Amino acid sequence: MRHLDPDTLALLALGEHVDSPDDRAHIQACDDCSAELENLQHTALVARSTLYSGDLVTPPDRVWSRITDELSLSTSIDSAPVVALSQRRTRRWVPPLAAAAAMVLVLGGVGAAWIGLQPRPVTVLASAELDAFPGWTGSTGEAVVEEQPDGARVIELSLDTPDGGDGYHEVWLITSDATELVSLGVVHGSAGTFTVPEGLDLSKYDLVDVSAEPFDGDPNHSGDSILRGQLS
Repeated sequence: MRHLDPDTLALLALGEHVDSPDDRAHIQACDDCSAELENLQHTALVARSTLYSGDLVTPPDRVWSRITDELSLSTSIDSAPVVALSQRRTRRWVPPLAAAAAMVLVLGGVGAAWIGLQPRPVTVLASAELDAFPGWTGSTGEAVVEEQPDGARVIELSLDTPDGGDGYHEVWLITSDATELVSLGVVHGSAGTFTVPEGLDLSKYDLVDVSAEPFDGDPNHSGDSILRGQLS
């Protein structure tokens, strides 16, 4: 059986129109051609989906060496032999190993680019369940200390408590003996992210506190704590 020319299959994979009824009929009847067309369409889809996802990472030299060895190609582009079009068309089926190596080259670059674009994971350093003080029964909260990829430490805070009314809620780090404290800022709503000051020793400032603060212009802790928990 005469198989379709590889150029025709490539055009079909790219969505180009083929005017020949015989070619269309052959695709429907030939399992080999339809399978190769499906593979080419998948490769084209992968390539299109990564056009705007960043620069591709250059594959290692060993990948190209494996391809050139399999296809008996010269490592120098300038000295590569010229193959006549008629001769090339008679060599329709690429050896399986060469096809697999070529696919590794394409998908390896795409995969490396995708991995390179993924954000580095954060590291959880500590956490605390926040317990309610008398007068704020029913309030709950949680604090998680995370180290960001750049080394910065943040506290991810979530809480369920009545709103501040005529005041607001402020987040603090307090020493175990409650003699020193540092304000991290105001929490709006039921969650917030707060940066831990660089160099602050969390083994010393290990109490996370949420207080109810009035609009009185006083930057000190009001003494009215809503929630508090110890990092561990």
